[in-house]
Amino acid sequence: MVARSHSKAAKWGYRRSTVGTATKRVGSSASSLPAPRVVVRPARPDDDAAGLVFDAAPQAYTAIAGSPQRARAAIEQLWRLPGHSASYEHAMVAELDGRLVGVMIGFPARHRYRLHLALLRKGFRFVTARRRPLLLAALPHLIAATPRPPRRAYYVGTIAVARHARRRDVASTLGYHAELLAQRRGFPVIVAHTGSRHGPARRALERYGLHATKDRSWGYVLYAKSVGVPELTT
Repeated sequence: MVARSHSKAAKWGYRRSTVGTATKRVGSSASSLPAPRVVVRPARPDDDAAGLVFDAAPQAYTAIAGSPQRARAAIEQLWRLPGHSASYEHAMVAELDGRLVGVMIGFPARHRYRLHLALLRKGFRFVTARRRPLLLAALPHLIAATPRPPRRAYYVGTIAVARHARRRDVASTLGYHAELLAQRRGFPVIVAHTGSRHGPARRALERYGLHATKDRSWGYVLYAKSVGVPELTT
C-alpha cells in the first residue's frame, strides 16, 4: 500500500517539499505562503493521523460511533483503506521538526458524494446495530446541509493541526500545498465547507483568501478561491 501512495503522489504532481521549492504562481497574500520549517508530503497508510482527522469533526464522528474512543479506533482503521473520503490516498501531511502535526484531505469536488458514500459503507462494520440508522442518514443530511460546489473544483474536506503546533502556520502551509495540487491538476477553484455559525473557522478561511459563495444558514457555507487556472468553456 505504501507503493500505491507514492504512485498516487506522482500522478497528482506533488512531492515532499518545504518553502522555496513551490511554484510562485499560487498564493497572493502573505497569509497563504508556506512556513519555512513545515514539511509537506503525501500521506502514507502508516501515518499516525487518525487523531487529527477525528479532531477535525469530533462531534459528528462521536455521534455516529457512540464514543470518542470508538470513533478514533474506526478512523485509524479506515485511514489505511483506499477508496473513500477519509483515506490516506487523498491526503497530505505536515511535519514540524520531524513530527507529524497536520493533515489535509482533498479530492475533486465531482467525486465528493461517491467518496463520502464509500466512507459510510466501509464504516458500517465499526458501529453498533443501534447506531447504523444514524450512519444511513448521514449522507442525505450532508447533501441537504452543504451547498454543492462547482464540479471543476478541488474540494478540501479536512484540514487539522495538532494543538501544540497551532499558530505556527501549519494550516496555511497545508492550504498552500492544496492550492498547488489543484493548480497542477487543472482545477480553477479550490473550495471548502465550514459551519455557517462557526465564526473562527470562517475567519480563518477568509484570512487564507477564500470567499463565501453559498450559505445554508442552518448548515454550512461554501468558500471558494481561484488558483489561477483558466476555466474551460463548452
